[in-house]
Amino acid sequence: MLNSVERNSSYPLITIIPIVENIPPAIDQLSHDAVKVAAFLLIPAELMYFAIYSQRKGLNRVYNWLTGWCLLSLWTAPVVAPVAYGPAQCLQNLAFAIGTMKILDVWARRNSLPTYATPSKTPPDWKLSLLLLIELRYESFKPNHVRVPKDQENFTLPQIFPTVLAFELVLRYKSSSALFGPLYLADSLSGFWSETWHNAFAAQFTSLAYSPLRHGLPQYGVPTHIACSLGVFGAFGLMAIFHMFALRPILSNVALVRVGVFFFLNGVATVAKVAVWGKRKYWMKAVLAWVFEMSMATWAASGIEFPNGLSKIPWREFSDA
Repeated sequence: MLNSVERNSSYPLITIIPIVENIPPAIDQLSHDAVKVAAFLLIPAELMYFAIYSQRKGLNRVYNWLTGWCLLSLWTAPVVAPVAYGPAQCLQNLAFAIGTMKILDVWARRNSLPTYATPSKTPPDWKLSLLLLIELRYESFKPNHVRVPKDQENFTLPQIFPTVLAFELVLRYKSSSALFGPLYLADSLSGFWSETWHNAFAAQFTSLAYSPLRHGLPQYGVPTHIACSLGVFGAFGLMAIFHMFALRPILSNVALVRVGVFFFLNGVATVAKVAVWGKRKYWMKAVLAWVFEMSMATWAASGIEFPNGLSKIPWREFSDA
């Protein structure tokens, strides 16, 4: 059999060892780090699932105990299993930031968890707990942070871009409504952040920053309109911390500061424009919003040092650039 294969030059034998040996060291390191990060994230994910399940069963003390252990296991993973590759550290930080916000989001909603959208078809607790764990926008529940049902969407941009589509498929169901709204319809800063830009973490920013300030401060005598403005500041502040932490392994301190200032000033401008124009639509309001957002985005991006000729580097050498 082997002799017949060797005599047939039409079907050369595939050599695998040289291909494996030619993998760039950085890519090889990334593969090892990615597996390590994924493995250690399974522990807090399992603890979080059983915590939600316990809460569904009314075992509040068990839920609180498991939530604490979940946070502890999540934030000790970088110490127990450190990664050396910058992009892998970035993904690790992103996963830990999302995981922490999800854990705290469920804890903040523990006394009034979202209810299943179709009460007559409510799944068993084991499945309901899984849905509460994996859904950032609580799409299967009410209330949720889905803007419009998928059958009511009437736009194609920016969902047609491959990078946007890849981002969306990771954070939502294939059949669910889009994370992004139509960019060309943005007519204000508040509309851009609430109706246009992706709302993957809207539930977490609302429950952890906006709602505590918006509904908590009036109980201490703070006027409602001021509490609402401070809630917006808090949400944008949390956005800044989230992005700065996730990008810390791959950006310089100057770039990180610009990222934080970008979100902070967006919060200030959003509150200011609502104070001036309210919810009225006005062409000058739209023009100023576009000028401000483009200027701030350009300024923030200019602080990120991209080497000249980066686009010409072969992908196998890109991680070493």
